[in-house]
Amino acid sequence: MKEKIKMLIIFVLGGITIGGIGVYAATIISSINVGYSNANSKLAADNVQAAIDEVYDKSFNKELITAYEYSEQDPKCINGEEKTCVKTDCYKKGKTCEQGTVIKYYVNNHEFHYFYVLRDDGTKITMQQRENTIRNIPWHAGENANREGPTTVLPALEQATSTWVNVNVLEYTPGITNLYENANTGCISTEDYKIRCETNTYTSTVLGTRKARARMITAQEASSTGCLVWKNGATDNRVIQPSINAYNQGSCPDFMHNYLWESKNYGGSYSNDTLNENGVYDNCYWTMSACFGNTTAWIVDRGGFLGNDSIIYTKYGARAVVEITKS
Repeated sequence: MKEKIKMLIIFVLGGITIGGIGVYAATIISSINVGYSNANSKLAADNVQAAIDEVYDKSFNKELITAYEYSEQDPKCINGEEKTCVKTDCYKKGKTCEQGTVIKYYVNNHEFHYFYVLRDDGTKITMQQRENTIRNIPWHAGENANREGPTTVLPALEQATSTWVNVNVLEYTPGITNLYENANTGCISTEDYKIRCETNTYTSTVLGTRKARARMITAQEASSTGCLVWKNGATDNRVIQPSINAYNQGSCPDFMHNYLWESKNYGGSYSNDTLNENGVYDNCYWTMSACFGNTTAWIVDRGGFLGNDSIIYTKYGARAVVEITKS
Protein backbone atom coordinates (compact mmCIF):
# COMPACT_ATOMS: atom_id res chain seq x y z
CA MET A 1 0.00 0.00 0.00
CA LYS A 2 2.74 2.44 0.98
CA GLU A 3 4.66 1.79 -2.25
CA LYS A 4 1.57 2.67 -4.31
CA ILE A 5 1.14 5.87 -2.33
CA LYS A 6 4.77 6.81 -2.94
CA MET A 7 4.34 6.30 -6.72
CA LEU A 8 1.14 8.33 -6.73
CA ILE A 9 2.74 11.27 -4.94
CA ILE A 10 5.81 11.15 -7.18
CA PHE A 11 3.65 11.39 -10.30
CA VAL A 12 1.50 14.16 -8.87
CA LEU A 13 4.48 16.22 -7.77
CA GLY A 14 6.54 15.41 -10.87
CA GLY A 15 3.93 16.38 -13.45
CA ILE A 16 4.48 19.80 -15.01
CA THR A 17 1.86 21.22 -17.36
CA ILE A 18 3.10 23.44 -20.24
CA GLY A 19 0.50 24.81 -22.65
CA GLY A 20 -1.86 21.93 -21.84
CA ILE A 21 0.84 19.30 -22.50
CA GLY A 22 1.94 17.14 -19.58
CA VAL A 23 5.71 16.94 -19.27
CA TYR A 24 7.48 14.72 -16.76
CA ALA A 25 10.96 15.94 -15.93
CA ALA A 26 13.76 13.78 -14.67
CA THR A 27 14.93 16.56 -12.36
CA ILE A 28 15.21 15.56 -8.67
CA ILE A 29 13.61 18.11 -6.38
CA SER A 30 14.67 18.26 -2.75
CA SER A 31 11.89 17.04 -0.49
CA ILE A 32 12.19 20.09 1.74
CA ASN A 33 11.17 22.32 -1.18
CA VAL A 34 7.93 20.48 -1.86
CA GLY A 35 4.62 21.01 -0.13
CA TYR A 36 0.91 20.59 -0.65
CA SER A 37 -2.45 21.34 0.87
CA ASN A 38 -5.84 19.89 -0.01
CA ALA A 39 -8.96 21.42 1.52
CA ASN A 40 -11.19 18.50 0.52
CA SER A 41 -9.09 15.77 2.13
CA LYS A 42 -7.86 18.05 4.93
CA LEU A 43 -4.33 16.79 4.31
CA ALA A 44 -1.33 19.06 4.33
CA ALA A 45 2.44 18.66 4.53
CA ASP A 46 5.58 20.68 3.90
CA ASN A 47 7.80 17.85 2.64
CA VAL A 48 7.51 14.61 0.69
CA GLN A 49 8.00 12.24 3.62
CA ALA A 50 5.34 14.02 5.64
CA ALA A 51 3.01 13.80 2.64
CA ILE A 52 3.57 10.05 2.37
CA ASP A 53 3.00 9.59 6.09
CA GLU A 54 -0.17 11.70 6.03
CA VAL A 55 -1.72 9.75 3.18
CA TYR A 56 -0.64 6.43 4.67
CA ASP A 57 -2.15 7.26 8.05
CA LYS A 58 -5.36 8.42 6.36
CA SER A 59 -5.65 5.18 4.40
CA PHE A 60 -4.69 2.90 7.30
CA ASN A 61 -7.77 2.20 9.40
CA LYS A 62 -5.94 1.56 12.66
CA GLU A 63 -7.51 0.92 16.03
CA LEU A 64 -6.75 3.74 18.44
CA ILE A 65 -6.84 1.37 21.40
CA THR A 66 -6.48 -2.37 21.92
CA ALA A 67 -6.56 -4.01 25.36
CA TYR A 68 -5.46 -7.43 26.59
CA GLU A 69 -6.17 -9.34 29.78
CA TYR A 70 -3.01 -9.40 31.90
CA SER A 71 -1.82 -12.76 33.25
CA GLU A 72 1.41 -13.76 34.98
CA GLN A 73 0.30 -17.39 34.99
CA ASP A 74 0.28 -19.74 32.00
CA PRO A 75 -0.92 -18.91 29.46
CA LYS A 76 1.01 -15.71 30.06
CA CYS A 77 0.10 -12.27 28.77
CA ILE A 78 2.52 -9.80 30.28
CA ASN A 79 3.67 -7.67 27.36
CA GLY A 80 0.49 -7.62 25.28
CA GLU A 81 2.44 -9.18 22.41
CA GLU A 82 2.21 -12.85 23.35
CA LYS A 83 0.14 -15.10 21.10
CA THR A 84 -1.78 -16.22 24.18
CA CYS A 85 -3.08 -12.71 24.93
CA VAL A 86 -6.86 -12.40 25.07
CA LYS A 87 -8.42 -9.14 23.89
CA THR A 88 -10.83 -7.27 26.12
CA ASP A 89 -13.09 -4.26 25.57
CA CYS A 90 -12.93 -3.19 29.21
CA TYR A 91 -11.89 0.29 28.08
CA LYS A 92 -15.43 1.02 26.89
CA LYS A 93 -18.01 2.90 28.93
CA GLY A 94 -19.93 0.72 31.33
CA LYS A 95 -16.99 -1.66 31.79
CA THR A 96 -13.93 -1.65 34.04
CA CYS A 97 -10.35 -2.67 33.31
CA GLU A 98 -8.52 -4.66 35.95
CA GLN A 99 -5.28 -3.28 37.31
CA GLY A 100 -2.42 -4.46 35.06
CA THR A 101 -4.55 -4.73 31.90
CA VAL A 102 -2.25 -4.25 28.91
CA ILE A 103 -3.26 -1.32 26.72
CA LYS A 104 -1.85 -0.70 23.24
CA TYR A 105 -2.66 2.92 22.54
CA TYR A 106 -1.93 5.45 19.80
CA VAL A 107 -0.74 8.50 21.72
CA ASN A 108 -0.95 10.48 18.48
CA ASN A 109 -1.71 9.67 14.84
CA HIS A 110 1.71 8.14 14.21
CA GLU A 111 2.97 6.68 17.47
CA PHE A 112 1.72 3.93 19.78
CA HIS A 113 3.01 2.58 23.07
CA TYR A 114 2.05 -0.18 25.49
CA PHE A 115 0.71 0.75 28.93
CA TYR A 116 -0.48 -1.00 32.08
CA VAL A 117 -3.67 0.07 33.83
CA LEU A 118 -3.17 1.50 37.32
CA ARG A 119 -6.82 2.46 37.93
CA ASP A 120 -10.14 2.55 36.09
CA ASP A 121 -12.89 4.54 37.77
CA GLY A 122 -15.44 3.78 35.06
CA THR A 123 -15.03 7.15 33.39
CA LYS A 124 -11.29 7.43 32.87
CA ILE A 125 -8.31 5.09 32.88
CA THR A 126 -5.01 5.95 34.53
CA MET A 127 -2.14 3.92 33.10
CA GLN A 128 1.66 3.80 33.10
CA GLN A 129 3.92 3.12 30.11
CA ARG A 130 5.34 -0.39 29.90
CA GLU A 131 8.95 0.79 29.46
CA ASN A 132 10.91 3.76 30.75
CA THR A 133 9.89 6.79 28.72
CA ILE A 134 13.08 8.68 29.48
CA ARG A 135 16.41 7.43 30.84
CA ASN A 136 19.61 8.56 32.51
CA ILE A 137 18.33 11.60 34.35
CA PRO A 138 18.47 12.73 38.00
CA TRP A 139 15.38 13.39 40.09
CA HIS A 140 16.78 16.77 41.12
CA ALA A 141 20.07 18.44 40.30
CA GLY A 142 20.67 19.61 43.89
CA GLU A 143 21.96 17.07 46.38
CA ASN A 144 20.03 18.22 49.47
CA ALA A 145 16.87 19.52 47.86
CA ASN A 146 14.29 16.74 47.65
CA ARG A 147 11.74 19.05 49.33
CA GLU A 148 11.64 20.99 46.05
CA GLY A 149 10.32 17.95 44.20
CA PRO A 150 11.49 16.23 40.97
CA THR A 151 12.50 19.48 39.29
CA THR A 152 14.81 17.80 36.77
CA VAL A 153 13.05 14.58 35.77
CA LEU A 154 9.42 15.77 35.72
CA PRO A 155 9.90 18.60 33.16
CA ALA A 156 11.99 16.23 31.02
CA LEU A 157 9.18 13.67 31.04
CA GLU A 158 6.65 16.35 30.12
CA GLN A 159 8.78 17.46 27.18
CA ALA A 160 9.20 13.89 25.95
CA THR A 161 5.42 13.35 25.93
CA SER A 162 4.34 16.79 24.69
CA THR A 163 3.22 15.39 21.30
CA TRP A 164 0.91 12.77 22.88
CA VAL A 165 -2.24 14.60 21.85
CA ASN A 166 -4.52 11.58 22.26
CA VAL A 167 -4.18 11.54 26.05
CA ASN A 168 -5.80 13.96 28.48
CA VAL A 169 -4.08 17.14 29.59
CA LEU A 170 -3.33 16.79 33.30
CA GLU A 171 -3.43 19.90 35.47
CA TYR A 172 -2.27 19.53 39.07
CA THR A 173 -0.03 21.03 41.71
CA PRO A 174 2.54 18.56 43.09
CA GLY A 175 2.17 18.19 46.84
CA ILE A 176 -1.29 19.78 46.87
CA THR A 177 -3.53 18.08 44.29
CA ASN A 178 -4.90 14.70 45.34
CA LEU A 179 -3.29 12.39 42.78
CA TYR A 180 -3.99 9.25 44.77
CA GLU A 181 -5.07 8.73 48.40
CA ASN A 182 -3.74 12.09 49.57
CA ALA A 183 -1.94 15.19 48.40
CA ASN A 184 1.38 14.64 50.14
CA THR A 185 4.38 13.76 48.02
CA GLY A 186 7.00 13.20 50.67
CA CYS A 187 6.91 9.78 52.28
CA ILE A 188 8.00 7.59 55.15
CA SER A 189 8.10 3.80 55.24
CA THR A 190 6.02 2.18 57.97
CA GLU A 191 6.33 -1.01 59.97
CA ASP A 192 4.04 -2.88 57.60
CA TYR A 193 6.40 -1.89 54.77
CA LYS A 194 3.69 -0.10 52.85
CA ILE A 195 4.08 3.49 51.72
CA ARG A 196 2.34 6.28 53.55
CA CYS A 197 2.82 9.88 52.54
CA GLU A 198 2.32 11.87 55.70
CA THR A 199 5.50 13.90 56.17
CA ASN A 200 8.17 15.65 54.15
CA THR A 201 5.83 17.33 51.70
CA TYR A 202 7.25 19.67 49.08
CA THR A 203 7.99 22.96 50.77
CA SER A 204 8.98 24.81 47.61
CA THR A 205 6.92 26.34 44.81
CA VAL A 206 9.62 25.64 42.22
CA LEU A 207 7.44 23.17 40.31
CA GLY A 208 4.25 25.21 40.55
CA THR A 209 1.06 24.01 38.86
CA ARG A 210 1.73 21.53 36.08
CA LYS A 211 -0.20 21.30 32.82
CA ALA A 212 1.08 18.42 30.71
CA ARG A 213 0.19 15.20 28.92
CA ALA A 214 1.94 12.93 31.43
CA ARG A 215 3.25 12.80 34.96
CA MET A 216 5.25 10.36 37.11
CA ILE A 217 3.80 7.67 39.35
CA THR A 218 3.59 8.43 43.08
CA ALA A 219 4.97 6.10 45.73
CA GLN A 220 1.48 5.43 47.09
CA GLU A 221 0.24 4.46 43.62
CA ALA A 222 3.07 1.96 43.36
CA SER A 223 2.26 0.70 46.84
CA SER A 224 -1.38 0.20 45.84
CA THR A 225 -0.32 -2.35 43.22
CA GLY A 226 1.42 -4.46 45.90
CA CYS A 227 4.93 -3.00 45.88
CA LEU A 228 6.44 -3.15 49.36
CA VAL A 229 9.35 -1.21 50.79
CA TRP A 230 12.71 -2.94 51.12
CA LYS A 231 13.16 -4.48 54.55
CA ASN A 232 15.78 -6.61 56.30
CA GLY A 233 13.54 -9.52 57.13
CA ALA A 234 11.28 -12.21 55.76
CA THR A 235 9.68 -11.90 52.35
CA ASP A 236 6.01 -11.39 51.73
CA ASN A 237 3.85 -14.08 50.17
CA ARG A 238 4.40 -13.28 46.51
CA VAL A 239 6.43 -15.65 44.41
CA ILE A 240 9.93 -14.24 44.15
CA GLN A 241 11.37 -14.03 40.66
CA PRO A 242 14.12 -16.52 39.70
CA SER A 243 17.64 -15.79 40.98
CA ILE A 244 16.42 -13.21 43.51
CA ASN A 245 16.61 -14.32 47.11
CA ALA A 246 15.94 -11.66 49.68
CA TYR A 247 13.56 -9.31 51.46
CA ASN A 248 10.64 -7.75 49.59
CA GLN A 249 12.04 -8.23 46.13
CA GLY A 250 9.25 -9.49 43.91
CA SER A 251 6.49 -7.88 45.98
CA CYS A 252 5.51 -5.72 42.99
CA PRO A 253 3.44 -7.38 40.28
CA ASP A 254 5.56 -8.07 37.20
CA PHE A 255 3.96 -5.27 35.19
CA MET A 256 5.36 -2.70 37.61
CA HIS A 257 8.99 -3.65 36.98
CA ASN A 258 8.84 -5.15 33.51
CA TYR A 259 11.42 -3.95 30.97
CA LEU A 260 14.06 -3.30 33.59
CA TRP A 261 17.32 -5.17 34.08
CA GLU A 262 16.80 -8.97 34.28
CA SER A 263 13.19 -8.60 33.08
CA LYS A 264 13.71 -11.57 30.76
CA ASN A 265 12.82 -13.62 33.82
CA TYR A 266 9.27 -12.29 33.75
CA GLY A 267 8.36 -11.26 30.23
CA GLY A 268 10.59 -8.34 29.31
CA SER A 269 13.53 -8.22 26.93
CA TYR A 270 16.48 -7.49 29.24
CA SER A 271 18.78 -10.20 30.58
CA ASN A 272 21.31 -9.64 33.37
CA ASP A 273 23.89 -8.19 31.00
CA THR A 274 21.71 -6.06 28.72
CA LEU A 275 22.58 -2.40 28.28
CA ASN A 276 20.15 0.15 26.93
CA GLU A 277 20.96 2.39 23.98
CA ASN A 278 22.78 4.77 26.31
CA GLY A 279 25.20 2.08 27.47
CA VAL A 280 23.83 1.58 30.99
CA TYR A 281 21.52 -0.86 32.73
CA ASP A 282 17.83 -0.01 33.06
CA ASN A 283 17.69 -0.75 36.77
CA CYS A 284 14.92 1.43 38.15
CA TYR A 285 12.60 4.34 37.58
CA TRP A 286 11.77 7.33 39.73
CA THR A 287 8.48 7.98 41.50
CA MET A 288 7.25 11.50 42.13
CA SER A 289 7.69 11.06 45.87
CA ALA A 290 10.48 12.41 48.03
CA CYS A 291 11.87 10.11 50.69
CA PHE A 292 12.80 10.78 54.31
CA GLY A 293 15.64 13.22 54.87
CA ASN A 294 16.72 15.68 52.21
CA THR A 295 18.73 13.62 49.76
CA THR A 296 16.66 10.70 48.45
CA ALA A 297 13.49 9.87 46.50
CA TRP A 298 11.46 6.69 46.13
CA ILE A 299 12.12 4.41 43.15
CA VAL A 300 10.57 1.27 41.71
CA ASP A 301 13.51 -1.11 41.65
CA ARG A 302 14.16 -3.76 38.97
CA GLY A 303 13.92 -6.37 41.75
CA GLY A 304 10.23 -5.57 42.17
CA PHE A 305 10.09 -3.45 45.33
CA LEU A 306 10.05 0.18 46.46
CA GLY A 307 13.52 1.45 47.26
CA ASN A 308 15.17 4.83 47.48
CA ASP A 309 18.28 6.47 46.13
CA SER A 310 20.08 9.78 45.87
CA ILE A 311 18.13 12.38 43.92
CA ILE A 312 21.22 13.37 41.92
CA TYR A 313 21.79 9.83 40.61
CA THR A 314 21.84 9.94 36.80
CA LYS A 315 21.27 6.32 35.76
CA TYR A 316 17.54 5.99 36.43
CA GLY A 317 14.59 6.85 34.23
CA ALA A 318 10.90 7.70 34.47
CA ARG A 319 7.71 6.21 33.05
CA ALA A 320 4.83 8.26 31.73
CA VAL A 321 1.57 8.04 33.68
CA VAL A 322 -1.29 9.19 31.45
CA GLU A 323 -5.04 9.39 31.57
CA ILE A 324 -7.62 8.64 28.88
CA THR A 325 -11.38 9.17 28.99
CA LYS A 326 -13.65 6.26 28.16
CA SER A 327 -15.95 6.59 25.17
